Amino acid sequence: MRIDYHSHFIERVHFGAKFTRDWDEQCGLGAWPEVSAEDFERAMEPFDKVLVFGITAHAMGVHTPHEHVARLVARNPAKYIGFMALDPSRPDAIREMERGVHEFGFRGIKLYPIMSVYNPADPAFHPFYRRAVELGLPVMMHMGASPVSQGPLKYSLPLLVDDLAIAFPELRVIIAHLGHPWQRETALVIRKHANVYADISGLWHRPWQGYEAMIVCLEWGVTHKLLFGSDYPLWEPSTAIASLRRLNEQVQGTPLPQIPGEVIEEILERDVLNNLGIIA
Repeated sequence: MRIDYHSHFIERVHFGAKFTRDWDEQCGLGAWPEVSAEDFERAMEPFDKVLVFGITAHAMGVHTPHEHVARLVARNPAKYIGFMALDPSRPDAIREMERGVHEFGFRGIKLYPIMSVYNPADPAFHPFYRRAVELGLPVMMHMGASPVSQGPLKYSLPLLVDDLAIAFPELRVIIAHLGHPWQRETALVIRKHANVYADISGLWHRPWQGYEAMIVCLEWGVTHKLLFGSDYPLWEPSTAIASLRRLNEQVQGTPLPQIPGEVIEEILERDVLNNLGIIA
């Protein structure tokens, strides 16, 4: 089964002024494409299942309403798996989690600690994670770099997930983007904790780091914990897959090791939905 574990359905109208300014300055005006539901469906034709979510980070004024993602999921509920974008620093976060499950049928949570300006391992948020466990919801966290100038990078370090997994070993977590540029730390965290995985969305954007990260994961024996994500609409899935398969081109004709082709193909075909508590 081919699954895209990382895709967005969001409009620029959901962006706050701070995020819009930082995004356009660092990534370029128009770098976040506006896509329709029809565009999304066309892009996701190669996949059997797709995890899809928006962005919510109140410190930056960003909010994707539950209703927006739910409308897309309703077009093909057998294929699209809706995650709700939440901000645990908000007093209504648990209520919004419960509303997302009971009113919209969402199956997981997406968090943005660096954009929401909070430490995801802070014990103050334990009630939030405890409720996620009770509801059987996996949690995906944006980890690593961000163009948000006021977002502290210290809240985006993958080692924070180690603290969280120690406190909640039953919580199922996906570290997004392999925690770039802290991919080594991510490899150690997913090796240590049975219920922690990482997606590799955007890994190909910086090809040398992407190649190096894959070799690190091979050496630590954790490639079976890696999940494919296109990061659509920032990349078309076809571009993401082709770029991932080309990572070895940088080292052809050198003594450096190759990423085994079968490892890439296994990532592209990996199905851990049941492990994540998502009954597909």
